[in-house]
Amino acid sequence: MDTPVSESPRWYCLRSKPRRQHVAASHLRSLGIEVFNPQLRFKRPTRRGPAWSTTPLFPNYLFARFDLLTFFRRARYAFGVHDILRFGDRWAEIGQEEIAQLQDVWSHSDALQPPQPIEVGAPVIVTGGLFHGIEATVIALLPARQRVRILLDFLGGLKEAEVDAAAVLPPMSHPLAV
Repeated sequence: MDTPVSESPRWYCLRSKPRRQHVAASHLRSLGIEVFNPQLRFKRPTRRGPAWSTTPLFPNYLFARFDLLTFFRRARYAFGVHDILRFGDRWAEIGQEEIAQLQDVWSHSDALQPPQPIEVGAPVIVTGGLFHGIEATVIALLPARQRVRILLDFLGGLKEAEVDAAAVLPPMSHPLAV
């Protein structure tokens, strides 16, 4: 294997071990390596109602900025890291401009919450309570009471119900759902 050559710190793409992305990012930071590990934050339906969850924007991949010559072994063999990504005999360098654009979107936080607007006429899924998992249509927003009036097919007919606004989610609330 070729010896790494570098003059200054650059951004590299690292592949983490499965479900060890957070471990890899934390360990690299403890070694003094700058890490960028963007996450998406979203609500997912559960029986107790919506629950916040996070998922990596790039599953099993993260970005680290370091001098390849100095930190090669430490970065490559850090806890949770599978390897430094390479294409043939070239290490996968990421341009500062691309990382800066991603960091502008994520600002000062690793987790970004995509908007989940609920509008009149929009289909939703009710989470938690008696109507858990039932699809409905929003017929009115009641912002003063933080409630939503919905129309749902229940017990053989269309029924109106009023539920907490936090208890309804768009049908595809997972940001990576297709």
